[in-house]
Amino acid sequence: MGSGSKLVALGKGGLIGAAVGAVTAVLFAPKSGDQLQQEINERIREAKVAGENAKAAKQVELIERFRQEVDSSTALENSKIDALQTAVTKTSAINQSSNS
Repeated sequence: MGSGSKLVALGKGGLIGAAVGAVTAVLFAPKSGDQLQQEINERIREAKVAGENAKAAKQVELIERFRQEVDSSTALENSKIDALQTAVTKTSAINQSSNS
């Protein structure tokens, strides 16, 4: 197993653990139904935003690794820009949908 796949497995385990911990904390905390629903929705929004940011960061990392392999500082520049723009667009959409 390469270090990249170990890192991905660690990240997945961390996210799953955080999600289980958050759900457990929310379920055992005394709150009203509306308050609980708002908190759950906020945590879901935060998880979606974090996921989009992590995805964009990984894409940029892979592009940078590819650039080093092919010895070109401009290789896949459009792909890098597209990945970052997509992350911004999706994050904005997530934030707007949670505000409505």
